[in-house]
Amino acid sequence: MPVISVSMTKENGGLSKAQKQKLISGLTNAFVDVVGRGDKTCVVVINEVECQNYGIGGVSIEELRKS
Repeated sequence: MPVISVSMTKENGGLSKAQKQKLISGLTNAFVDVVGRGDKTCVVVINEVECQNYGIGGVSIEELRKS
């Protein structure tokens, strides 16, 4: 069973329910189009990470946003 995992910072309250549904649907459709396997086998996981728990270059996104 294929699993598509999306990790992103949770900013401005995070994704809305509608945005999450659209992302899940779009990624599933892209997988089916490219790989040719059925949509019933594709799992999409969205991980929204708080900005203080996500960093680039040794600095949290929260701190980067301040500068």
